[in-house]
Amino acid sequence: MVNAQRLAGRFLTAVVCAFVSSCEYLPESLSRVPAPPRAEPHLVALSAVDCRSLLTDDAPLSSLQQAVARSIDYTEKLPPERTLTVLDGHVTAGELTAMLRDLNAADSAALTAQMCDHFHLYRAELPQGLLVTGYYQPELAARRTRNDRFRYPLYRTPNDLVETDLTPFCPACSGRVVQGRVKDGQFVPYYSRAEIDAGALVGRGYEIAWVDDPIEAFFLHVQGSALLHFDDGVQMQISYAGSNGRPYTSLGRVLVEQGKMERQAVSLQTLKDYLRTHAGEQEQLMETNQRYIFFRPVITGAIGSIGVPLTAGRSVAADASVYPRGGLAFLNVRPREGQQGTNSERVLSRLVLIQDAGTAIAGSGRLDVFFGTGATAEAIAGDLRNPGELYLLLPQ
Repeated sequence: MVNAQRLAGRFLTAVVCAFVSSCEYLPESLSRVPAPPRAEPHLVALSAVDCRSLLTDDAPLSSLQQAVARSIDYTEKLPPERTLTVLDGHVTAGELTAMLRDLNAADSAALTAQMCDHFHLYRAELPQGLLVTGYYQPELAARRTRNDRFRYPLYRTPNDLVETDLTPFCPACSGRVVQGRVKDGQFVPYYSRAEIDAGALVGRGYEIAWVDDPIEAFFLHVQGSALLHFDDGVQMQISYAGSNGRPYTSLGRVLVEQGKMERQAVSLQTLKDYLRTHAGEQEQLMETNQRYIFFRPVITGAIGSIGVPLTAGRSVAADASVYPRGGLAFLNVRPREGQQGTNSERVLSRLVLIQDAGTAIAGSGRLDVFFGTGATAEAIAGDLRNPGELYLLLPQ
C-alpha cells in the first residue's frame, strides 16, 4: 500500500511537470511528495528540551531508586550483547545496564537534567493508542487444611505439567513454549479451569493453602500474587509459578459481549459485584477463562516475570516481544472520558520500570501498573482503565 501511494504521487508530479515543461517552478508541496504516515507502532525521537518539559515525576524518588536497582539485578545477569526489542528499535542488555547504573541523582530535578543530557527520550507512537490498567496484590485469609468454610484451593505447579519449547518441532514457532501433560503416550493440553474446579487435581497434594471465597480466588489468578494470613498469625507470600497454558479470556469482555455490562462500567469492583449478585451465573462465567494459575511461596513481595520483587507504583507489566524487560520508561496517564480528578491533565505521571508481563497485556498498546498490596492498592488498581502516553529512555 505504501509503495502504491508513493508511485501515485510520483505519477502526479510527472504529469504536472509535463504541463509546465520543467519541475523547476513547482511549489515545494508538489516537487516533494510527502511520505504517508506510518501505520505501525514506532519510536519518535524527542529533543532534550522536550525531554525536560515532559519528565515531571509525581512519585517518591526512593521508590524509583529501588525499582532501578531491581532492574539492574536482572539486566546485569544477561549476556551484555543480548538485543532487546524496543518497538521498531533495539537496545543491548549491556547498554541498558550501564544506563540504569547512571541514574544516581539526589533529587528529581537533577535526575531529569541528567537523563535529558545523557540519554535519548523517544515517544512510543502507537496508532491504536495506549490503554493503561492497574493490578495489585490481595491480602487473603487462608488455612493450611480444608474445612467447611475454607474449601477453595490454591495449587502449586503439578508434577505432571509439562512445559515444551516448540522450536525443535516448528522453526516458525521459535521461542514459543506450550504447557500440557502426557496421556497414553500423547502430549495433550493440560486440564482447563472447569476440569480443575471439578476436581482434576484433588487428592494429589498440590494445595499450598485454602481460601474461603471463590471470587477472590478467581481474581487472584488475574493478579498473580497474594499475601496469605493464617489463623496462627503466620503470613505467607505467594507468587505466580506457572499456568495450565490454556487461553486467557477477560471476564469483563464476556459480560460486555453478552450485553450484561457496559464497557465503560467495567472495573474490578463491578466485576466482583456482578459475580456476587448473580450466584447462579458465577461458575459458568468464571469457567469462560480457561487459564488457571499455579503459585509458589516466595520470601518477599510480589515477583515479576523478570524474577525481581515488584515496586508499588513503579513496576509495570508489558509485552516482552515489544518492550525491553527491565527497561526504563516514562508514563503519562490521562483521565478517561467523564472521569473527574484533581488534575485535568494527568492521572499519573512518572518513570516506570518494565518488570512484569501478563497474558492479557499483549501488544504495544497495553500497559499494567502494579500498585502494591491491600485494599488501597486494590481500589486504585481496580479503577484504572485509562488512555496514556508512553515514552522510552534509551542510551545515546
